[in-house]
Amino acid sequence: MKSTQQRHAERIERVIEHIHGHSTEDIDSATIAEVAQLSAYHWHRIYVAVTGESAVATLRRIRLQRSATALLRDDRPIAEIASNCGFDNLQAFTRLFSRTYGVPPGKFRRDSKQAVSQPRSVVGGTAASALGKPPVSAGDVSSGAVPNRSVGNAQSSARSVETAVRQPLRLVGLWHQGDYHEIGCVFEKIMAAAEIESWPRSEAFTVGVYFDDPDIVALSRCRSFAGIPVPEAFEAPSRYETLQVPGGLHASCLHTGPYALLTDSYRWLYREWLRGAAEETRDSPCYEVYLNTPHSTPPAELQTLICMPLEG
Repeated sequence: MKSTQQRHAERIERVIEHIHGHSTEDIDSATIAEVAQLSAYHWHRIYVAVTGESAVATLRRIRLQRSATALLRDDRPIAEIASNCGFDNLQAFTRLFSRTYGVPPGKFRRDSKQAVSQPRSVVGGTAASALGKPPVSAGDVSSGAVPNRSVGNAQSSARSVETAVRQPLRLVGLWHQGDYHEIGCVFEKIMAAAEIESWPRSEAFTVGVYFDDPDIVALSRCRSFAGIPVPEAFEAPSRYETLQVPGGLHASCLHTGPYALLTDSYRWLYREWLRGAAEETRDSPCYEVYLNTPHSTPPAELQTLICMPLEG
């Protein structure tokens, strides 16, 4: 028999999946209550208690993240992208995007095209010093601590790299197949379950493992895994799976900035940093460590550690 915690977790997961799947529609409280199989008087309070944000805030965040990704992927008119992402009014979209990302959509798109050709990125955290901030190394964040650091321009990403040995991880989570930028739904579901069911976490961060190169594999076929690090003794709930992430030598690239710009950091890591590195890549997939959450962190301050396995 399922516990009350399990039933609540499954209900919130259904709500999260519904919001992601109907992000171009307005929130209908009656529909959401039906999806959650909870009273219309209570589902919203439970959702906020678990996720830390309202359903409306979740919907707005999803729309903005998808619009930021779309702005970088093609040259469609901004009005078309806004409409396709669920915004009916271009002016309202521009104001909200500017307030969230620090720059208007057009400038976000223009400036991002310079991220690869003029990366503000160097080895060993020197980029942070150039920005007037204390250096940050991968070692500072290997335990999940979030450095107090920001970037000068909200639409730009700051990067630093360190080569170090990382410990193996045991993840409990879910597989995802499709566009990597849509894995957020999976993360939100497992984070809700971990909160409701009080999973014992071995680390404060969450981890995404990415098995395919989206430049050569169709987005619909890209495989990834969203997980939470847990102790070996923890028995995963039956609806979740486990994945072992090998330890060993890694190049850890600290990306500070919107998730939409992570592609630029990967390209810089492979095209620029790896070319001058003494080590070679190991036959193991890259993974990302998420040191904070978009629920409570502005896009410019999101911190993602890209971990590239190297031959020891």
